[in-house]
Amino acid sequence: MESQSSKPLTKDETKALLLLIEESNIIIRNKKMNAATNQMKVQEWIRIAQKFNNTISTRERTPRQLRLKWENLKKSVRKRNATIQMNSMTGGIPEYIRPDEVLDRVSSMLNCTINDYSDKFRGDSELNNDACSSPDYYFKHHTIYL
Repeated sequence: MESQSSKPLTKDETKALLLLIEESNIIIRNKKMNAATNQMKVQEWIRIAQKFNNTISTRERTPRQLRLKWENLKKSVRKRNATIQMNSMTGGIPEYIRPDEVLDRVSSMLNCTINDYSDKFRGDSELNNDACSSPDYYFKHHTIYL
C-alpha cells in the first residue's frame, strides 16, 4: 500500500504531464456529467498515468495523483491570473508575480476561460460554449501524434 504523501512532481515531470494532458484535452475538459463521459475520463486518466509511468523514470504515479496535480495547477493559474488582474486594476504598487513556465503553459491551455477578461466572472464550466472546445479548434492548435 502506498503512503498518503509522496514526493511532489518535479518540474520536468509536470511538463511531461502537461504534454499528455494536451493530447487528451478534449476528453479531460469535457463538462458533461453523464456516465459515458465520466467513464471516458476515467479511462483517459488511466491511459495518461500508464503513459506517464512508462516514460518518466521516477516513482510510479496513480491516475488520481496526476488528476489532483492537474486540478491544483488549474487552481494556481486561476489565483495567479486573478492577482495579475487585480494588479492591473489597482493604482497602488502592484504585487510582484514571479514568472512560471509551467503556470504560463497551463494558462495557455485554459486560455478560453481564464484569460478572457472581457467576461471577468465566467468560470471554465462554460467551456463547451466556446469555440475552443470544438474539435476543429483542437486539431488546428495542437500537434497530433500518431
